Amino acid sequence: MSGTRASTPSQQNPAQKRPVSEVLSEKFTPFDHLTKVVSPFDEETKRDAEFVQKLNTMLLELVLDFHAWSAARPTFESDKTADALEKEMQAFREAEDEQEKTRQRLNDFITRIKLALAALTGLAP
Repeated sequence: MSGTRASTPSQQNPAQKRPVSEVLSEKFTPFDHLTKVVSPFDEETKRDAEFVQKLNTMLLELVLDFHAWSAARPTFESDKTADALEKEMQAFREAEDEQEKTRQRLNDFITRIKLALAALTGLAP
């Protein structure tokens, strides 16, 4: 822009002085506010709107994912707990079966001891 403006007298060489009427009649390039201010502002506004839209989409996806997770969580926890309880009940049943077998063997052993003692002492059962 400095090429379109007239120089101040202190910047000009004394041999190159221009008449005042020429300086006053010279047209200056008008300020292009559309290119310098409005367009960059509009572009920035559009970019901000796109960012807000993208952010809203990301937030919506996050909320939906979180809702899906939280809705499925009780079912998952319930299934997991049910499986754990079933395994624990199976372990109790196996322990009871083993205890029953042990009790039966102990009872058979005691019956044999009684029969052996009766046979040794001559007492009939």
